[in-house]
Amino acid sequence: MASNIAVIGHSDSIEYFRVLGCRTYETKDGELTEEQFLEVVERKFTIILVTEEVFHRYKKLIRERTQRIFPVVTVIPDIRGAVWKEGVPELEGVAFEELRRAVVRAVGQDISRSNE
Repeated sequence: MASNIAVIGHSDSIEYFRVLGCRTYETKDGELTEEQFLEVVERKFTIILVTEEVFHRYKKLIRERTQRIFPVVTVIPDIRGAVWKEGVPELEGVAFEELRRAVVRAVGQDISRSNE
């Protein structure tokens, strides 16, 4: 199953996915050409994960692709830009917001905030 997953980002942020068997595409400072991104999309991956750094550079292109059913393109936190508190990355930033938006589209309401 991991062979159906592509991960695009800086090596520090995607190394764990490589070990799991996902196909990884390393970038330098988030740089990936549109042709390279389209090549990843055309390879028929079911899921494409991009780091926040890549998302910021290619937001328009990624948002266009997320309007389709497959591949599912989502944002993951970039380890170099993560906000850490007590040894754990904080749930904030663009990765969390994009995931929240996807859930709202799928479920029809925001279920990420509890009333506790």
